[in-house]
Amino acid sequence: MKGKRQGRRVRFNSHAKNVAAPILLMLLILAAWEAAVRVFEIDTYILPPPSEIIVAIYRERALIFGHLQVTLFEIAAGYALACAVGFVLSVAIVYSKAFRRGVLPLIVASQTIPVIAIAPILVIWFGYNDLPRIIITALVAFFPLTVSFVTGLDSLEPELINFFRSLNANGLQIFLKLRIPAALPNIFAGLKVATTLAVIGATISEWVGANAGLGYLMAQDTQQINTTRVFAALVVLGTFGIVFFAFVSLLQRLFMPWVYGAPRVPWRRSVAVPATAVKPLDTGTG
Repeated sequence: MKGKRQGRRVRFNSHAKNVAAPILLMLLILAAWEAAVRVFEIDTYILPPPSEIIVAIYRERALIFGHLQVTLFEIAAGYALACAVGFVLSVAIVYSKAFRRGVLPLIVASQTIPVIAIAPILVIWFGYNDLPRIIITALVAFFPLTVSFVTGLDSLEPELINFFRSLNANGLQIFLKLRIPAALPNIFAGLKVATTLAVIGATISEWVGANAGLGYLMAQDTQQINTTRVFAALVVLGTFGIVFFAFVSLLQRLFMPWVYGAPRVPWRRSVAVPATAVKPLDTGTG
């Protein structure tokens, strides 16, 4: 019991240090920023101090958080669409060599086209609604997700597949109990990268053909040289991006407890080996 308490205390101290270091660095940066603006008397429309940005967030909270709701919907919908399409394509790429040869080069080539150039076309096709912005968000987050999914699903050693087949496991069992768990590190790596890209994609999509959202608000404030509110929107959007990333990291801890030294999740059951699959050892004494 005492050893467990000491182990928990060590882990808590380690986590506290990991959290405290970036917070302390951020506070030092903000203090230096505030001091530089005050000492050099920099105009607010060029660089507002952090204190005024915080005041602007509180004063304009109704407007900022109203536009944030629109952006959050676009981020969530675009992220979910990118995950769904990326996963389906990655499974098809892994299981079909013909599909891999035909589609994978096109996916790579599609990344040479700037997404911002596609935005006006999508607005013409689908109109001034949420759908073009959701598609743009999904396009920005799609590529790293698909590459990570394919890398993870395709990294399985043939010996493991043959072992499962020797236990009379069918294709679905191999996929769910072997291929997916083995691919989880790559899958979550792609999911975490896509969180930041989805936020960027939603913001970019609101620069073209939007009438709401934090990206739209920042574009309007930039034209009006309302720099303080631009920074306020950036702070709110960046904070959500960090929360989104932390949420996906939490899911990774829940689905991959063995990586972080946590006990196995109760609903995870080990693969049972049929008794008929175990052959008796032939000692040759017959």
